[in-house]
Amino acid sequence: MNSARFAKLMASDSDSLDLDEVSLIMSGVLQSGLDEIEWLAALDLLAAECQTPTPEGISRYLFGELGFSGNREAYYDWRNSCLDRVIATRTGIPISLSILMIEVGRRLGVELHGVGMPAHFLVKAADNDSVFFDPFDGGRQRDRRQARELFETITRGQAPWSESHLDPTPNRAIVIRMLNNLKAVFARRSDEVRFALVMQLRSQVPELAVLEAGEFDSAHAIFN
Repeated sequence: MNSARFAKLMASDSDSLDLDEVSLIMSGVLQSGLDEIEWLAALDLLAAECQTPTPEGISRYLFGELGFSGNREAYYDWRNSCLDRVIATRTGIPISLSILMIEVGRRLGVELHGVGMPAHFLVKAADNDSVFFDPFDGGRQRDRRQARELFETITRGQAPWSESHLDPTPNRAIVIRMLNNLKAVFARRSDEVRFALVMQLRSQVPELAVLEAGEFDSAHAIFN
Protein backbone atom coordinates (compact mmCIF):
# COMPACT_ATOMS: atom_id res chain seq x y z
CA MET A 1 0.00 0.00 0.00
CA ASN A 2 2.74 2.47 0.95
CA SER A 3 4.67 1.73 -2.22
CA ALA A 4 1.53 2.27 -4.33
CA ARG A 5 0.81 5.62 -2.66
CA PHE A 6 4.41 6.67 -3.18
CA ALA A 7 4.19 5.72 -6.86
CA LYS A 8 1.01 7.77 -7.28
CA LEU A 9 2.59 10.84 -5.70
CA MET A 10 5.81 10.57 -7.69
CA ALA A 11 4.05 9.87 -11.00
CA SER A 12 3.17 13.54 -11.18
CA ASP A 13 5.62 16.13 -12.49
CA SER A 14 4.56 18.47 -9.70
CA ASP A 15 7.16 19.86 -7.33
CA SER A 16 4.50 20.73 -4.75
CA LEU A 17 4.77 17.44 -2.89
CA ASP A 18 4.18 17.57 0.86
CA LEU A 19 7.50 16.47 2.31
CA ASP A 20 5.98 15.17 5.54
CA GLU A 21 3.65 12.79 3.73
CA VAL A 22 6.27 11.47 1.32
CA SER A 23 8.88 11.13 4.05
CA LEU A 24 6.54 9.15 6.28
CA ILE A 25 5.50 6.89 3.41
CA MET A 26 9.18 6.10 2.87
CA SER A 27 9.62 5.49 6.60
CA GLY A 28 6.63 3.16 6.55
CA VAL A 29 8.15 1.09 3.76
CA LEU A 30 11.29 0.62 5.85
CA GLN A 31 9.44 0.11 9.14
CA SER A 32 6.43 -2.16 8.91
CA GLY A 33 3.44 -1.00 10.93
CA LEU A 34 4.40 2.67 11.13
CA ASP A 35 1.40 4.85 12.02
CA GLU A 36 1.74 7.89 9.75
CA ILE A 37 -1.20 9.68 11.40
CA GLU A 38 0.59 9.56 14.75
CA TRP A 39 3.66 11.31 13.36
CA LEU A 40 1.70 13.85 11.35
CA ALA A 41 -0.05 14.70 14.61
CA ALA A 42 3.34 14.98 16.31
CA LEU A 43 4.35 17.55 13.69
CA ASP A 44 1.09 19.42 14.28
CA LEU A 45 1.85 19.52 18.00
CA LEU A 46 5.38 20.76 17.44
CA ALA A 47 4.07 23.59 15.31
CA ALA A 48 1.27 24.46 17.74
CA GLU A 49 3.77 24.97 20.56
CA CYS A 50 6.05 27.30 18.58
CA GLN A 51 5.47 30.79 19.97
CA THR A 52 7.29 32.78 17.28
CA PRO A 53 6.11 31.95 13.73
CA THR A 54 9.09 33.38 11.86
CA PRO A 55 12.04 31.58 10.22
CA GLU A 56 14.31 32.69 13.07
CA GLY A 57 11.71 31.79 15.68
CA ILE A 58 11.14 28.31 14.27
CA SER A 59 14.87 27.65 14.12
CA ARG A 60 15.38 28.87 17.70
CA TYR A 61 12.42 26.78 18.91
CA LEU A 62 13.42 23.51 17.24
CA PHE A 63 17.18 23.63 17.62
CA GLY A 64 17.52 25.79 20.70
CA GLU A 65 14.56 25.13 22.97
CA LEU A 66 13.77 21.55 21.92
CA GLY A 67 17.35 20.54 21.19
CA PHE A 68 16.97 18.91 17.78
CA SER A 69 20.50 18.35 16.50
CA GLY A 70 22.69 16.52 14.04
CA ASN A 71 23.50 12.91 14.82
CA ARG A 72 27.28 13.09 14.69
CA GLU A 73 27.82 9.83 16.60
CA ALA A 74 25.81 7.64 14.21
CA TYR A 75 25.62 9.78 11.08
CA TYR A 76 25.12 6.86 8.69
CA ASP A 77 22.35 5.17 10.67
CA TRP A 78 19.46 4.77 8.20
CA ARG A 79 17.00 5.88 10.88
CA ASN A 80 18.36 9.40 10.52
CA SER A 81 16.49 9.54 7.21
CA CYS A 82 13.15 8.57 8.78
CA LEU A 83 11.11 11.58 9.82
CA ASP A 84 9.36 9.70 12.64
CA ARG A 85 12.71 8.69 14.16
CA VAL A 86 14.01 12.24 13.82
CA ILE A 87 11.01 13.51 15.79
CA ALA A 88 11.30 10.75 18.41
CA THR A 89 15.05 11.00 18.97
CA ARG A 90 15.48 14.68 18.10
CA THR A 91 18.48 13.81 15.96
CA GLY A 92 19.00 13.43 12.24
CA ILE A 93 21.07 14.35 9.23
CA PRO A 94 20.98 17.71 7.42
CA ILE A 95 18.22 16.83 4.96
CA SER A 96 15.84 15.19 7.46
CA LEU A 97 16.27 18.01 10.00
CA SER A 98 15.65 20.48 7.19
CA ILE A 99 12.42 18.69 6.25
CA LEU A 100 11.35 18.92 9.88
CA MET A 101 11.94 22.69 9.90
CA ILE A 102 10.20 23.16 6.54
CA GLU A 103 7.13 21.19 7.63
CA VAL A 104 6.81 22.94 10.99
CA GLY A 105 7.05 26.21 9.08
CA ARG A 106 4.36 25.16 6.61
CA ARG A 107 1.98 24.49 9.48
CA LEU A 108 2.64 27.99 10.78
CA GLY A 109 2.21 29.69 7.43
CA VAL A 110 5.94 30.35 7.15
CA GLU A 111 7.25 29.39 3.72
CA LEU A 112 10.68 27.79 3.94
CA HIS A 113 12.67 26.22 1.11
CA GLY A 114 15.19 23.44 1.14
CA VAL A 115 18.60 24.36 -0.26
CA GLY A 116 20.32 21.31 -1.69
CA MET A 117 23.87 22.54 -1.54
CA PRO A 118 26.10 19.59 -2.47
CA ALA A 119 27.44 17.80 0.62
CA HIS A 120 25.25 19.70 3.12
CA PHE A 121 21.56 20.56 3.13
CA LEU A 122 20.34 23.97 4.31
CA VAL A 123 17.06 25.90 4.68
CA LYS A 124 16.13 29.42 3.66
CA ALA A 125 13.10 31.64 3.97
CA ALA A 126 11.16 32.03 0.73
CA ASP A 127 11.65 35.80 0.76
CA ASN A 128 15.33 35.97 1.74
CA ASP A 129 18.20 34.75 -0.45
CA SER A 130 20.90 36.02 1.88
CA VAL A 131 20.34 34.06 5.09
CA PHE A 132 20.51 30.28 5.40
CA PHE A 133 19.75 28.05 8.36
CA ASP A 134 21.88 25.00 9.13
CA PRO A 135 19.62 22.55 11.03
CA PHE A 136 22.46 20.06 11.49
CA ASP A 137 24.48 22.72 13.31
CA GLY A 138 21.87 23.84 15.80
CA GLY A 139 20.02 26.05 13.31
CA ARG A 140 23.05 28.29 12.90
CA GLN A 141 22.51 31.14 10.45
CA ARG A 142 24.95 31.54 7.59
CA ASP A 143 25.22 34.19 4.90
CA ARG A 144 26.20 33.32 1.34
CA ARG A 145 29.91 33.69 2.05
CA GLN A 146 29.70 31.44 5.10
CA ALA A 147 27.71 28.85 3.18
CA ARG A 148 30.42 28.77 0.54
CA GLU A 149 33.10 28.43 3.21
CA LEU A 150 31.18 25.50 4.70
CA PHE A 151 30.98 23.84 1.28
CA GLU A 152 34.70 24.30 0.69
CA THR A 153 35.51 22.90 4.12
CA ILE A 154 33.34 19.81 3.66
CA THR A 155 34.59 19.13 0.12
CA ARG A 156 38.17 20.08 1.07
CA GLY A 157 38.30 22.44 -1.86
CA GLN A 158 38.08 19.56 -4.33
CA ALA A 159 34.74 20.57 -5.86
CA PRO A 160 34.01 23.78 -7.77
CA TRP A 161 31.70 26.31 -6.21
CA SER A 162 28.66 27.72 -7.98
CA GLU A 163 26.23 30.31 -6.66
CA SER A 164 23.48 28.02 -7.95
CA HIS A 165 24.31 25.68 -5.06
CA LEU A 166 22.27 28.06 -2.91
CA ASP A 167 19.18 28.06 -5.12
CA PRO A 168 15.95 26.61 -3.66
CA THR A 169 15.56 22.88 -4.25
CA PRO A 170 12.14 21.64 -5.43
CA ASN A 171 10.47 19.17 -3.10
CA ARG A 172 10.58 16.48 -5.74
CA ALA A 173 14.36 16.81 -5.95
CA ILE A 174 14.55 16.62 -2.15
CA VAL A 175 12.74 13.27 -2.24
CA ILE A 176 15.15 11.97 -4.87
CA ARG A 177 18.10 13.08 -2.76
CA MET A 178 16.65 11.21 0.22
CA LEU A 179 16.38 8.08 -1.92
CA ASN A 180 19.99 8.50 -3.02
CA ASN A 181 21.04 8.75 0.61
CA LEU A 182 19.14 5.62 1.58
CA LYS A 183 20.50 3.68 -1.36
CA ALA A 184 24.02 4.63 -0.33
CA VAL A 185 23.64 3.68 3.32
CA PHE A 186 22.01 0.30 2.69
CA ALA A 187 24.58 -0.60 0.05
CA ARG A 188 27.31 0.28 2.54
CA ARG A 189 25.66 -1.83 5.26
CA SER A 190 24.96 -4.74 2.90
CA ASP A 191 21.36 -4.63 4.13
CA GLU A 192 19.87 -6.51 1.22
CA VAL A 193 16.25 -6.42 2.38
CA ARG A 194 16.04 -2.66 2.94
CA PHE A 195 18.23 -2.01 -0.08
CA ALA A 196 15.64 -3.86 -2.16
CA LEU A 197 12.83 -1.83 -0.61
CA VAL A 198 14.60 1.42 -1.44
CA MET A 199 15.24 0.26 -4.98
CA GLN A 200 11.54 -0.55 -5.29
CA LEU A 201 10.73 3.02 -4.27
CA ARG A 202 13.30 4.36 -6.72
CA SER A 203 11.69 2.35 -9.50
CA GLN A 204 8.49 4.37 -8.93
CA VAL A 205 10.27 7.65 -9.75
CA PRO A 206 10.44 8.23 -13.52
CA GLU A 207 13.81 9.98 -13.27
CA LEU A 208 15.31 7.02 -11.44
CA ALA A 209 13.44 4.16 -13.08
CA VAL A 210 16.09 3.84 -15.80
CA LEU A 211 18.62 2.65 -13.23
CA GLU A 212 19.06 -1.10 -12.87
CA ALA A 213 17.17 -2.44 -9.87
CA GLY A 214 20.14 -4.48 -8.71
CA GLU A 215 22.73 -1.74 -8.95
CA PHE A 216 24.87 -1.38 -5.82
CA ASP A 217 27.10 1.45 -7.06
CA SER A 218 26.52 4.39 -4.73
CA ALA A 219 29.51 6.42 -5.84
CA HIS A 220 27.37 9.37 -6.92
CA ALA A 221 25.14 9.50 -3.87
CA ILE A 222 25.81 12.30 -1.40
CA PHE A 223 24.62 11.40 2.07
CA ASN A 224 23.56 14.56 3.91
